[in-house]
Amino acid sequence: MYEGLRNLEVPRRPRKKPGRLLRAVGLVALVSMLAGAAGLWVVYRKVQENLDKGRIREKIEQLQARLPDEPLNVLILGSDRRDVIEGKARTRRQFKGDVGQRADVMILLHMSPKAESAVLVSLPRDLRVTIPGVGTDKLNAAYAYGVMRDENLGGVRLTIDTVKEFTGLDIHHYVEVNFASFQDIVDAVGGVSIYIDRPLRDKRSGLKIPEPGCIAMNGKMALAYVRARYIDPTADIGRMQRQQIFIRTLLRKVRSLDFLINPSKWLELSEAIGNGVRYDRDVELGLAKDIATHLARNEDQVDFRIVPTYDALIGGISYLVPIESQVDELFDAIRNDRPLPEWGKTSASVPSPADIEVQVLNASAKGGLAAREQERLTKKGFVVRSIGNSSTNEARTIIEYEVGDQLMAKLVARQYKNAQLRLVNETPFDITVRVGADRAYEVALAEWEIAKRRAERRGQQPPPSPTPPPAPPDKPPPSGAPPGVDPEKKRCA
Repeated sequence: MYEGLRNLEVPRRPRKKPGRLLRAVGLVALVSMLAGAAGLWVVYRKVQENLDKGRIREKIEQLQARLPDEPLNVLILGSDRRDVIEGKARTRRQFKGDVGQRADVMILLHMSPKAESAVLVSLPRDLRVTIPGVGTDKLNAAYAYGVMRDENLGGVRLTIDTVKEFTGLDIHHYVEVNFASFQDIVDAVGGVSIYIDRPLRDKRSGLKIPEPGCIAMNGKMALAYVRARYIDPTADIGRMQRQQIFIRTLLRKVRSLDFLINPSKWLELSEAIGNGVRYDRDVELGLAKDIATHLARNEDQVDFRIVPTYDALIGGISYLVPIESQVDELFDAIRNDRPLPEWGKTSASVPSPADIEVQVLNASAKGGLAAREQERLTKKGFVVRSIGNSSTNEARTIIEYEVGDQLMAKLVARQYKNAQLRLVNETPFDITVRVGADRAYEVALAEWEIAKRRAERRGQQPPPSPTPPPAPPDKPPPSGAPPGVDPEKKRCA
């Protein structure tokens, strides 16, 4: 029986030739690629359609054409126009009141093709300026005067002319964001968390934060936060600083989410933009993405400034009067892409060494290291307020900072190879540097090199080279709050 089965010829399926199999696999891959490309094309078209809703079709003659290798200047307005707000949203606290026709927020964005950095200058709404064809008045009045001339684009045109005359800069593009679209944009990125150091309440804007801490803000709360005027003794200056902090935090959130490479996120964001943002007709999707990518990926080098001013009561009207010498120096540096002066710095500005007060602690076995580092950092321009010995020994140099001081910590960390940034609840000064064994070895190695060259010149036996310390870990400790750090605070870092 088994012998019969063994001899039985069972017809077999002919084997496919390798070439046919490869062609089949290639066809499947091609179909998949085409399907993916088709999906991306559909998303791209939908994003473009959404963005086209906000495009200003009429030419704005006040805007200057820009060559590819020239700097880019964009005027960004936060308008209190209520006429673009739809449906039930008009009954919300933020949108009640008279029909708004003024520029509530005004920011000038400058990006240079020669550098990775960018500058955002906040222009105070109460800034005393000359409005062409009108005379001296507050900057935000330019929008209202322009609307009186032409309800369509009069406010846009006169505002651009006023800013051009004040800054001496060409304006290449114009973007206007209203209240409702700002809320939708914040919600589109999943909200933003900001550390608030004290309770805040402003009945006019609807802001109510009863306790300090890391506050997760949705669009509604974020709008109240950036618009509140009566929670700071400096009024508009304090408000502009909060706006800048919010923008920087928003950029950090976008970067952490890889938002710019996610088509579905772009689609959601474009819907929020299309429902309330207006911009000139030459703003294309490619330009918008280039700007967003540049700002998000280089967030640490985006410098925020406020026009330098002083308070004055003129003719019974309260103004912020520009300090002309400082304003001229600031915008001259921007225009010529030179390093910016100190004028107009805020808590959101990119810090310089002179802005940072440092404590240096020796966390190694090498004596006198804290004093050496004090001398070195002082020569670099940092302000070293205190030195001493650390209560712990560290293999790797630790840079300790509080919430909100990340930019300072990163600037100090550039002075140390492989330094680890550590969030703490409190530091006696802006930054504490715990100088570890890695830095001690670098110093010992530099001293040995000098001694070796000296011995060689004298024909003597060079001293033994220093023993390197155990290599510090390549990666920082697992994510999470270090001991003693409030986890809620860590979320805002």
